[in-house]
Amino acid sequence: MSKFISSSEIWDHVYESFGSPNNPKGKEKLVFKKDYGEMNIHQYNTGFGIKLFSIEGFFHEDVSLEATKSNDSNFLCINHGSCIYMEDAIKKQKIKWDSGVCWNGEQYNGHKCNSIYQKNKEIKLHHIMFDKQLFQETVCSTPNYEKAPSIYQGDYINVKFNNHVNHKQKTLLDELSYVSNLHANKLQELFLESKLLDLVYTSVNSMELHQQIRSNYLTQKDIECLYKAKDILLGNIMQPPSLKELAYKSATNEFKLKKGFKELFGTTVYGMLQEVRLEYAKKNLESNDINVQEAANLVGYNNLSHFSKIFKYKYGKLPSELKKNRIL
Repeated sequence: MSKFISSSEIWDHVYESFGSPNNPKGKEKLVFKKDYGEMNIHQYNTGFGIKLFSIEGFFHEDVSLEATKSNDSNFLCINHGSCIYMEDAIKKQKIKWDSGVCWNGEQYNGHKCNSIYQKNKEIKLHHIMFDKQLFQETVCSTPNYEKAPSIYQGDYINVKFNNHVNHKQKTLLDELSYVSNLHANKLQELFLESKLLDLVYTSVNSMELHQQIRSNYLTQKDIECLYKAKDILLGNIMQPPSLKELAYKSATNEFKLKKGFKELFGTTVYGMLQEVRLEYAKKNLESNDINVQEAANLVGYNNLSHFSKIFKYKYGKLPSELKKNRIL
């Protein structure tokens, strides 16, 4: 049974604090820390009809998070964390939102939904909200917008598939998350705005790119198999299966696994594994009282020298330096 969190506990405060995409330019942060988990919500408003919400956090138990206040809005939404379910609270219908998937669409005043999160799973969502006219002039003007498949259509919402998140989108999201946590000065605000606009441009144009990939190489079944492979891989980061085993467990073959994985996710199977391992190790070094060897072992690296080398290549510093700075 999921813990139910009413809209008045979190989302009503967010809507009251952050307003619409047409509000003045600005950057804000809200932090919710409860006994059942926490959410950090960053907002950046460009002042000309585009607003970014970045939501990061986790819950210690299964949670159903209610949202009852909504205004007319258009959106691009990216799930960069774990799989969640979105439930239309009016029609009582659920849709699955996989990790690494971007949606677009529109919602209207009166829409009510519940977001269903699994315990101890990373929450990493990015909502880009648009002024309606700007959305019409940008997203809706692309050739493939009308062709994009509808994932769900309710009385007050219409959600369309945009694309599977590609490597450039992921890089931009990582950069946005980094700069959102800084104390903003004018230069950092310019950087944040430039990355947000680049993300919008990349995401909108990725609709066409994805259509080309699907028509030329990947079928819907291939995509489902690749997402299954990704789930299996990330569920076994300490003892990952071989490519042969992974292909078998995800009902595909090694050739499609290797080629399709690169096309769909913008990286190789073991490239993704390494990135997730390093991110998990970094978080543990920053937040837990463990040493570097323990952090390496926790994510499946027995060779400390190799772990330190690839860690420095990714983050620009040795894990021992990160640990030392935390202690200081």
